[in-house]
Amino acid sequence: MHTAKIDLTLEPAGRHLAFSKDLLEVAHVFRRVGEASSWQRVAVNARSPYLDTDAFVPGTLLEYYVQHETQQGEPEARSHVVSTTVA
Repeated sequence: MHTAKIDLTLEPAGRHLAFSKDLLEVAHVFRRVGEASSWQRVAVNARSPYLDTDAFVPGTLLEYYVQHETQQGEPEARSHVVSTTVA
């Protein structure tokens, strides 16, 4: 399994996640709120870019990664984890 590219930028509306995705790949976006919590899938078969507009209190640590799968549901690639703290 190879590593997929992901970029996180902050916008007034939320967190903008841009990631690579081949035409036939399925991409799921995962988010973790704070280091002690578990990962949650927040977008199924997402398109890039994905904008997370959920509101969080200032100081909240947010982490994201993208999991790529084939059309048959086989894991194909995973991005590294990107993070930000809500201002």
